[in-house]
Amino acid sequence: MTGARFDALPFEEGRRWELIGEELIAVSSPTPEHQIILQRILFALMLHLHSNPDQGLVLTDVEFALDEGSRVRPDVLVLSSSRAKTLDPSQVPVPGAPDLAVEIISPSERSADSQAKLQTYLRAGSKEVWQVYPKSRSVVVHRSGNSTILTSDQTLGTPLLEGFSIKVQSLF
Repeated sequence: MTGARFDALPFEEGRRWELIGEELIAVSSPTPEHQIILQRILFALMLHLHSNPDQGLVLTDVEFALDEGSRVRPDVLVLSSSRAKTLDPSQVPVPGAPDLAVEIISPSERSADSQAKLQTYLRAGSKEVWQVYPKSRSVVVHRSGNSTILTSDQTLGTPLLEGFSIKVQSLF
């Protein structure tokens, strides 16, 4: 399916879809655990960016058109300040990729789907992708050509947001 056809799909109450490499993928409804983790990440990023507004903008659940065959909705995302200035807040899907995408991996998510989405983000221009794994209480940070696994006793940070850090254990 093309991105244009995906964009024309009618809204279905209770069902979320993403398009990865022209393949339509059903996204399960988030669990309470998923939402708690999302809120903790979002809150930490919002606090940081409130004190450092020149570093960017954090959003949640906004659809992006990564390319003609991919439409995704990161759980949490950050746009650099220069990218945020060009954002049309009334338009979806947002063209291009977020600078930082955060995906909380649900137990029902197929590994192949999460890896395909990860590669699509990076190819489309995301500088960093965090995959958060509630079951193992870990975060995998992906940057172009390198991935780092962070366990609960480590600290998560990013060069995209100077001075931002959070203990991995505090996410769970």
